[in-house]
Amino acid sequence: MINILKKTSGLFLLILLIAGTSFAQQANSNMKEKLEKSVKEGKDKTKQALNKSEEKGKKGLEKAEKKEKEAEEKVKEKTEDVNEDDKNLTEKTKENAKKGNAYGKDKVEEGKEFGQKRALEAKQYKEKKKKELNEVVTKGEEKTVEAKEKIKNAKDKLEKEKSQLSEDEYKVKKEKIENAEKGLKEFEERIKKEKASITE
Repeated sequence: MINILKKTSGLFLLILLIAGTSFAQQANSNMKEKLEKSVKEGKDKTKQALNKSEEKGKKGLEKAEKKEKEAEEKVKEKTEDVNEDDKNLTEKTKENAKKGNAYGKDKVEEGKEFGQKRALEAKQYKEKKKKELNEVVTKGEEKTVEAKEKIKNAKDKLEKEKSQLSEDEYKVKKEKIENAEKGLKEFEERIKKEKASITE
């Protein structure tokens, strides 16, 4: 009986072993199919992604080429403009070279006489500019006097109308007057500086 039991248990083990391997093979083939399927899906997704990125790359390349062409055209236009301006400048400089400030070019006097004449002309030119600046300063002083009077009148008028205006309107008008006073002070300072430069 022990022999039969040993034989049946051996046979049972053999059946279990065969069933286990067939089950493992079946599970292995199922896994293999799933793995192949997922690999195939992965390849398809990768191809799609590559196609999309390739299309985007082509579009980007086309845009870049288009922008490059536009930039080249703009550069050509600018260089043409610059070349044209350069030609105009060279023509003008040639004309100006003939005119120039060559004080002694067509001089009749020689040496000391010519120098004295040039010094006298320079002095007269400086005096002329000084007179013009004096006139400007005088006009500026007159305008400051007028502006001071207008500001004073505006202040007086505002004080009279204070009872009729709302608080906000009063503040706005008062602020405008204060800004005008500040501007007047700055203007007066500039006139003083100009006056000081005249006396120097």
